[in-house]
Amino acid sequence: MKTMTLISLDDELMAARASGALSAPMRLLMDTQAELKTDVAEAAFAGDVLGGAALESLAAEPMADNALVIALAAIDAIESGAGEAAGSRVISRADAARMAQASLSELMNLPNPVRESALESGAQWRFAAPGVRRIELMREGDAVAELLRIEPGHGSPTHTHRGREFTLVLTGAFADGIGRYEKGDLCSVGEETTHRPIAEPGEICFALAVTDGSLKFTGALGAVQRLFGG
Repeated sequence: MKTMTLISLDDELMAARASGALSAPMRLLMDTQAELKTDVAEAAFAGDVLGGAALESLAAEPMADNALVIALAAIDAIESGAGEAAGSRVISRADAARMAQASLSELMNLPNPVRESALESGAQWRFAAPGVRRIELMREGDAVAELLRIEPGHGSPTHTHRGREFTLVLTGAFADGIGRYEKGDLCSVGEETTHRPIAEPGEICFALAVTDGSLKFTGALGAVQRLFGG
């Protein structure tokens, strides 16, 4: 089974990152892979140097009169949403403390960009599927970044996509019937691909997923999705 990395996948993404045109979720994906892969880090640095040189050659653009107000409002919005609680299930304080400590320990072992984004988002895990939990890290337009925690032997039901899906492995490994992906590897699929990612035995698989369209499930689950207008 083959694996792919972001640098060999799409050099246009490197150019978009250097120019500042890349969405925040995709930039998080690239910055995270750069921490895991030396070749990606080197390419990203080279792109930043070239992008900086290009920016310096451009004429300065005047800032809007309310630029500071807009920036402060954005900061307030981020801070106000950072501590939102998840769900209403009642648990004991001791259990809550143990769960919080275990979750924090796992997050602290992840690459810096993902760890910081997860903590800023409130680090609240949500059910995604049996054996799979998720934290939405950020969204911008149609692009959404999520942190996935996948127990060995578990994963996503068979699906296709409305748009592109990038899944970067942070720990552990998974296979989807097309390729096998381990730490630092990137799985990239589009609307033409049908697959079923399943975490391999052993270590819990943490992955950073960025999509610019929703999933389309197949089989009985797909029928239910279509019934409810998904």
